[in-house]
Amino acid sequence: MDLKDLYPAIEAASLAISPICEPVIEKKCDELGLSRQETFILIAVPTFEPEPVSVKLLNVRSPYTSPDHYRKLLDNLSVKGMLQPVGLEGYRLTQRGLEGIKIFLNALYVTLSGIQPLPVTQMMDLASRLKDFADACLQAPDPPGTWCIRHSRRLDPGIRAPMMARIDQFFDEFRAYRDDAHLAAWRGYEVNGHAWDILTHLWAGPEATPEMLNQALGRRGNSMEETLYAVDELIIKGWVNRETDKLRITAFGREIRKTAEDTTDRYFLMPFRGFQQNEMERALELIDDYRQGIPRLSETR
Repeated sequence: MDLKDLYPAIEAASLAISPICEPVIEKKCDELGLSRQETFILIAVPTFEPEPVSVKLLNVRSPYTSPDHYRKLLDNLSVKGMLQPVGLEGYRLTQRGLEGIKIFLNALYVTLSGIQPLPVTQMMDLASRLKDFADACLQAPDPPGTWCIRHSRRLDPGIRAPMMARIDQFFDEFRAYRDDAHLAAWRGYEVNGHAWDILTHLWAGPEATPEMLNQALGRRGNSMEETLYAVDELIIKGWVNRETDKLRITAFGREIRKTAEDTTDRYFLMPFRGFQQNEMERALELIDDYRQGIPRLSETR
């Protein structure tokens, strides 16, 4: 087997559950009076304790998002009574915010408890293997470090949670560790997160105008001015060129981005090299069977 098959298998299995969870997420966001982004920021707050959440901490995990956008989300949560300001930049959960998190997560756990993609013994086997893998990732050296996965582990629902919720948590932890690996892979290039995000977009897709990039990456909350500044940074580095109003990744830029992706894979896969090949093959088989066993949305109604 090729270890590079592992993360795509994890990602596919995690995405397979999304159509079932999406209606629950949408409903609970509406009930809480929060946008989707506000809800996910709220749920992340406990992962930073005992530190108060701040724009700076949020930008560690996702430096691609505008600090001003994070600041707006935190301010909104404060206005809605979910957070309270502390000090100059920090926020802490209010009782209302804590109750909101419990309501949201409990609704997800109830939904997940009604799904069983595999026989119970295989579900237990998969959960056990995933925990062993996640624990190995938590012992990773620096680079890549374990900042993201350590914070993700703080949302662990515990052994009494439904097996599906535990498996979903481990998938979240692997995605977090992948973030650790990717952040470590490109942080040495001395480029800001928005510029790196633009480079990735051009690497994965066709040419684009600055306006198209700003729209495609709109969820990050960066202004058009910030996008133009990031584009200029990429052009100066020789990673992107501009012809009339179209931007294209250069051969040098493509090499830089490919090298970072290869480094990401190398960092991410380091902890898994300590497991026997037959263990990895069995885990991949279980992950694939799990994905295929998840019912389609129409089958859950």
